[in-house]
Amino acid sequence: VSALFGVIFATVQTDMKRLLAYSSIENIGIIVAGIGLSILFKSYDKTLLAALTLTATLYHALNHAVFKSLLFLATGSVLHATKERSLGKLGGLIHRMPWVAWLALVGTLAMAGLPPLNGFVSEWLLLQAFLFTPSLPQSFINMLVPLAAAALVLAVALAAYVMVKFYGVVFLGRPREPDLAYAKDPGRLERAALVWFALGCVVLGLFPVNVIALIDPVDSMLVGSTVGGRGGSWMLLAPVNADRSSYSPIIFLAVIAAVVMLTIQVVHRQYHGRIRKGPAWDCGFPLQTPRMQDTAEGFGQPIRQVFEPFFRIERTLPSPFDARPQYRVALEDHFWHWLYLPVARAADAVARLIGRIQQGRISIYLTYSFFTLLALLFFVR
Repeated sequence: VSALFGVIFATVQTDMKRLLAYSSIENIGIIVAGIGLSILFKSYDKTLLAALTLTATLYHALNHAVFKSLLFLATGSVLHATKERSLGKLGGLIHRMPWVAWLALVGTLAMAGLPPLNGFVSEWLLLQAFLFTPSLPQSFINMLVPLAAAALVLAVALAAYVMVKFYGVVFLGRPREPDLAYAKDPGRLERAALVWFALGCVVLGLFPVNVIALIDPVDSMLVGSTVGGRGGSWMLLAPVNADRSSYSPIIFLAVIAAVVMLTIQVVHRQYHGRIRKGPAWDCGFPLQTPRMQDTAEGFGQPIRQVFEPFFRIERTLPSPFDARPQYRVALEDHFWHWLYLPVARAADAVARLIGRIQQGRISIYLTYSFFTLLALLFFVR
């Protein structure tokens, strides 16, 4: 529920930091779901499956710490360079901030769960664990857990959708504001931090067997079993057995590189290095402006329509004779008004009530201290 709730709200955000914050709710939901499934397997004495699930959960926690740190550092660099965090006022920064853009692309692909980066490994392992739930004896669990797995898969798919929105609106296209022309890459130290986390995404994705070997002692201590010994060679990850499922990020990366190189060779042989320039299709709008690009609101509109019951929507419509009409939509979650706001108001009321004892007189404060000391002495006695 947390994973699905977080990613649905991430899809409709127009603030890049709030978007990443809601995506953190999604990833924490995945981690909590993994912990729950591991406890479920352990309660039925299926220690190998419990170890597999716990490994996937801890792996995902590590992955989330790496790629989310990379993305938050990238958004911090964007905010420092542009003084803007609204997605509707950004765009085209790949031309002004290429270092940040390309390194943020690594974090974006990792968070989207695309191989061969680290986000794919942990989500794939967790999905493997969910596929073993039919072996549980309880029939109602066998009915509920597939629903949780389906929600998890939907959350992962929507997370990829969110990352397309985030990267496309911020870094691609044309600048939506003239001030973006002055944006530039950060200094060497900031770039070094971005490179460090980007390398972490690559290393954690390419060498999962070695990472799992480091997680094995935790699995052994908590559930009494490990999966590292069954992982296979350093190139091939087979958490249960190679006949059922296996994954090799090195081979996957080699295949991608080979396909790209062959495509480049074919294109060069076909066209002999010639470049043909021609007018681009303008979709019937020859005088395009940055305002005609896809916006963050446009990306989120289909999700907002499908999952409208999740949101508290407030619309502001312009009057028919408004010279400069504006249509505004404000989205809030129901839980804020149903759960968090009452708690906040209760805490505020209690704080105001306690605040009455603050009289500003030292004699009264000494009296408080005296009676508190008497109460403590009576309690100790």
